[in-house]
Amino acid sequence: MVFRGFCDTGADWDRFACFTQRLFSGSLVTMILLNSLRPVVLRAILVLSLGGVVAGSVYGQADYKRFYDEDNLPRVRQIFQQGGYDFVIQICDYALSRGQPSWEWRTMRFRALEKIGRYDEAVDEAIATTNLFPDALGALLRAHELFTRLGREEEAKKMLAGINRAASAMPTRERTPRDYVELGQAALVLGADPVVVLEKYYDQAKAAKAKGKNIPDGMVDAYLAAGELALEKDDYGRAATEFQGGLKLEPDNPDLLFGLARAFLPDDREAGERYLGKVIEEAPLHMGALLLRAEAAINFELFEEAKGILDLVEKVNPLEPRAASYRAVLAELEFNDEAGFNSLRDQALSVWAGNPEIDYLIGRVLSRKYRYREGADSQLRALKMNPDFLPSKLQLALDYLRLGEIEKAWPLAAEVGEADKYNVLAYNLEILRREIDSFASVETDDFIIRLPAEEAAIYGGRVVEILTEAKETLGEKYGMMIEEPTLVEFYPNQQDFAIRSFGSLGGEGLLGVCFGSVVTMNSPGSVTAGKNNWEATLWHEYCHVITLTATKNKMPRWLSEGISVYEEIQRNPLWGQSMTPSYRKMILEEEALTPISEMSQAFFQAKSGQHVMFAYYQSMLVVEFMVENYGIEALRGILSDLADGVLINDAIAAHTIPMDELEAAFRKDAIELAQNFGKDVDWTVPDPEEVNPNSKLAIASFLKKNPANFWAWQTYWGMVIEDKQWKLAIDSADKFIELLPEYTGPGNGYGIKARAYRELGDKEGELSVLEEIASISAEAFNSFNRLIDVGFETENWDSIVANAGRSTAINPFVERTHYCSGCAYAALDNREAAVSSFEKSLRLSPTNPSEVNYRLARVLQPDDAERSKRHTLDALADSPRYREAYTLLLELNEPEVVEEDDPTQTESPRTSPSPIQ
Repeated sequence: MVFRGFCDTGADWDRFACFTQRLFSGSLVTMILLNSLRPVVLRAILVLSLGGVVAGSVYGQADYKRFYDEDNLPRVRQIFQQGGYDFVIQICDYALSRGQPSWEWRTMRFRALEKIGRYDEAVDEAIATTNLFPDALGALLRAHELFTRLGREEEAKKMLAGINRAASAMPTRERTPRDYVELGQAALVLGADPVVVLEKYYDQAKAAKAKGKNIPDGMVDAYLAAGELALEKDDYGRAATEFQGGLKLEPDNPDLLFGLARAFLPDDREAGERYLGKVIEEAPLHMGALLLRAEAAINFELFEEAKGILDLVEKVNPLEPRAASYRAVLAELEFNDEAGFNSLRDQALSVWAGNPEIDYLIGRVLSRKYRYREGADSQLRALKMNPDFLPSKLQLALDYLRLGEIEKAWPLAAEVGEADKYNVLAYNLEILRREIDSFASVETDDFIIRLPAEEAAIYGGRVVEILTEAKETLGEKYGMMIEEPTLVEFYPNQQDFAIRSFGSLGGEGLLGVCFGSVVTMNSPGSVTAGKNNWEATLWHEYCHVITLTATKNKMPRWLSEGISVYEEIQRNPLWGQSMTPSYRKMILEEEALTPISEMSQAFFQAKSGQHVMFAYYQSMLVVEFMVENYGIEALRGILSDLADGVLINDAIAAHTIPMDELEAAFRKDAIELAQNFGKDVDWTVPDPEEVNPNSKLAIASFLKKNPANFWAWQTYWGMVIEDKQWKLAIDSADKFIELLPEYTGPGNGYGIKARAYRELGDKEGELSVLEEIASISAEAFNSFNRLIDVGFETENWDSIVANAGRSTAINPFVERTHYCSGCAYAALDNREAAVSSFEKSLRLSPTNPSEVNYRLARVLQPDDAERSKRHTLDALADSPRYREAYTLLLELNEPEVVEEDDPTQTESPRTSPSPIQ
C-alpha cells in the first residue's frame, strides 16, 4: 500500500529518482531515462526493484512467481524498448535469482547485454539459455538472431535443428498470437516463402480477438514482424500499413513508430521525420532511432549534431559497430581523412571482422553524398566478406547505374531478384531494365542519349545540339574536357525516372538529376510538358557533369546548383532565375538569406518548395557575386581545391576573402538587389478593414491614393476582367508595366493586356504585346503558341520560326507547332528544315495527315522524287479526292520538260499554305 501512487507528486518523484540512481549506479544514461520514462514504466521499475519486499508481504511464493512472469514481463519489455538496458539486466538478474521460470528473463538479459556492448557475456548467456530451454522456440529464435548479428556462424547453424524441432512440436490447436509469430519467424529462418509466412502465420496472429481492453500477447508483435519483413523487401507501402495497424493497438510503441518512420522516409521525408521524432519522445535511447538520426544529420551535413548523437549512442554501447561506421563516414566527408576512415572502419569491424553490414552502411551513406565510386568500392568490400549479401548487391547495382556502368548493374539486380523474388526494388529495377531496353539510342563520340524511340525523332537531334554546345562552351570555361561519353536518359514515366534516379518512388517536382557522368531527366513529354523549359534543364544538368567531374564529386550541392543556374543565365538571359516579388519579400522581410558558410542547410532544411527554389536562387547569387568580384579563375580554383580534398569554406576563403568578410559583402549586395527590384513599387498589403478586398470601388479608390501598390493592381485586374472592361484593363496594365516592367510572374501586366486586346479583336495590339512577352520570358508557352497562330494567319514566317523554337523548348510534342514550322521553312525556301518539321508533324498524328503529306511531298519534289511520290500517295490514300495531290502525282509521273527560254514552264512558289481543315 505504501507504494501506491508513488510517482504522482514531485516529492515522491525526487525520492524515487534518488533511490533508483543508487540502485543502478547512476549515469548520464540513467538520468536521460529518469527524465523521460513514462510514469507507468517508472512504477514498474520501482515495483520490480523492490519486488522482494512487496511480494514477501502480500503474496505467497506461487503468486510471487506468477506476478513476475505474467504481469511484469510486458513491463520489462517496455523498459527494454525505451533503452533501459542496464535496468533490464539488473531486473532480470533479480528475477532469475528468485527462481522465475520463464525463459524470457534470460533472452531479455542477453539481448540487453548485446545492446550495451557486452557481447561475449551475451553469447554465453544465449548458449546457456538454449541448453536450459532446448524446446522453447522463442528462446531458440532470439539466440539465433544474436548469433547471426555477431557473426557466430557455428552457433547460429546449431540453432536451426532445434528451431525446426521446436516448431514441429508446437501443438496445432489453441495456438496464441505469440505462437503464430514465433512459428512465422521460425519458418523464415528455415527458408519459407515470405508470402506464405505472412498469410499462414502473421495474419493468423493478427486475427485474434481482444478480450475487452486486453490485447492478446503477441498480436502487436505480429504487426511488427510483418512490417519488418516488408521493409526487408523494400515494400514501403505494405510496411507502413502493417506498422499503422500495430499502432492502433499500442499507439506509443517505439518499435512500431520506428518502423513507420523507416517506411515513410524514402518517399515522404516530412512524415518519416515526424515519426522518428515520436520514437525519441517515447524512447530517448532507442538505438535504431538514434543511429538513423545520426545518418540524417550526416546527409544534411550537420556533422557536429551527428557527432553528438553518436556520443550518446556510445555512452550506452562504447563498442556499437554502426556508430564507428558513421564516424568513418564523417572522417571521409568532413576531413577527407583516409587514415582516420580506415582506423574507424577497423574499429567497426572489431566486433565481427567479417560483418558485411559495416561496409554496406558506409557505402550507402557515401553514395547519398554523391560519392558513388567510394560507395561502390565499399559494397565490393562487403561482398568480398559475404558474396551472397543481397543488400550490398542491390546497392552496388544502384551505384553502377549512377556511374554509367550499366553492363555491371543489371546482372547484379537480376541476381537479387532471383534470390529474393519479393524484393520490390529488385523487381522495379527489372521492369526499368526492360523499359530502357526498348529505348532508342542516339550516339555521338561524346554522348550516349537513351530515350523512347517515338520521342527520339521529335527532339533527339535538338538534344545532341544542346549537349554539344554545352560541352564545348562549359568545358572550355572550366578547363574540363571530358573524354568518356556522357550518358543522358529521358524518361516519359515519372516513376521510372524516380526508380532510375533515387532507387525508390518519389522525386516529384525534380526535372533532372546528374550523378557525374550520368544524367537522368523527365522527358519533355512527361508530366512536366508545357511547364518548364527542358532545354534550359538539359544545359543545367550538363553543367553539373562538368563541375562534379572537376571536383571528383566532392562539392556541396549548393555550389553545384548555384553554378548550374548561373550558367543557364550566361547561355540565355531568360533562363535560370531572377528576382521576384516573393524573393524580394524573403530577403527584406523574412531574413531568408543563409550565410554562405551554411548554404547547404538552405536545401536540407528548406521549409517549403518555395524555400527550395529560393535556395537555388541564392546559390546562383553567391556564384555570380564571386565571379563578378574575383573572376572565373577564382571559381575554377575553388573547384580544383575541392577535388584535392580542401573543405568548401576553406577553398572559398583561399580564392576570395575571409569568409566573414565575404558573407557581409554578399549580404549587402543581395539586400541592395532586392531593394532595387521595384523600388518605386508600394509592396504593402492593406488590412481588410482599411480596404475591402471584395469591392472594386474600394480598391479603385485606394489606387487613386496609392497608385504604386502591387497588391491593389493585381486584385483590381481580376475584377476588371471579370466585368469584361477590356479598355480599362489595357490602361491599368500599361500603368503597372511602367511600374514593374521586368515582372512576368502570375498576374503580370503583359498577360492582362494581351488578353484584353484579343477580346477586343485588336490583333495588331495583341501581337505587339505577345512579342514583348516573348522577349522577356523563356517559359511563356501560351504566348509563343498564340504568336505562331497569329504569324500563320499573317504569313509572318520569321516570327513562326522564332516562336516555334521557343515553344518546342518547353513542349516539343505539339503537332501544330511542327506543321506551322514546316510551312514557314517551306516559304523561306529552307527545304531541309521544312522536311524535318513536316516529318515530326506526321509522327504526332495530325488531324489532317493528307495535308501534311502533300506539303512534305511538295518540299521533297525538287531533291527526292521517290520520297515525294510516296508521300503524295499517302495523301491520296487519306483523301482520294485531293485535287492538288493528284496534280502533283501527275507531275511526278511525267518527265519534266523545261525550255530554258520558256518562262511558262516554271511554277510560282507556293508561299501561303492553307490552314488545316
